[in-house]
Formats: sequence, structure tokens, C-alpha cells
Amino acid sequence: MSTPLDGAWELVGGRCDDNGETLHYESLGMRSRKLLAGGHFTFVSHQGEKFWSAGSGRYVLDGEQYTETPDMGTFPAEAMRPYVFRARVDGDDWHNERWENGVCVEYEHWRRIGR
Repeated sequence: MSTPLDGAWELVGGRCDDNGETLHYESLGMRSRKLLAGGHFTFVSHQGEKFWSAGSGRYVLDGEQYTETPDMGTFPAEAMRPYVFRARVDGDDWHNERWENGVCVEYEHWRRIGR
């Protein structure tokens, strides 16, 4: 099962909400790469030169709704749940927004680096 997102992606920038504080990935020195193929995803992230996190699982793209469900990674057990994003692909740029209770809690900008 292939989707337009299948391929290799690199994080360009973004932000997330951390208990009411907005953290900008660029200022944190966040770097990440993500691979998607056949309904599966995996990623690894660094903050500066240090390992930060990794995860893997399944994904579904349904129109503009992108859902990741990790089943392994460096997260606590309660983080192994579906994450639903509003996705938009513009050429080789992929933009994700994740909303909870009417608030955008995460925004990611990825750039395709391989197919």
C-alpha cells in the first residue's frame, strides 16, 4: 500500500506546545529524518549532536488526515497512541499540524530527500 508520502524526509522546522510554552525546533537544534513505506514509518531525531528520540510503527494517509501509530520507540507506554495530523504536501514539502482541543500542539515542516 503506497501513498504520496512514501520516501525519505528531513525535518526543516516546526514547533510544539510544551505545557503552554511554544518550543521552536530550530532554536532547540532539532534534526530528524523519517522514512515512510508501505504503511510503515520510522524516524530518528537529534537535539544538537545528541540523540533525542526514535520511533516506528504504522501510518495511514486518508485525504488530508495523516495518522501515525507508534508501536515501538523511546517513548513511555502512554505515548504509544495514534497521533492525528492535518497534512499538506506542496511539491517536496510536507506540512503537518496536530490539533488537540482546538489548539495546535505541533507543527512540522518536512522536505523530501529521497523516494
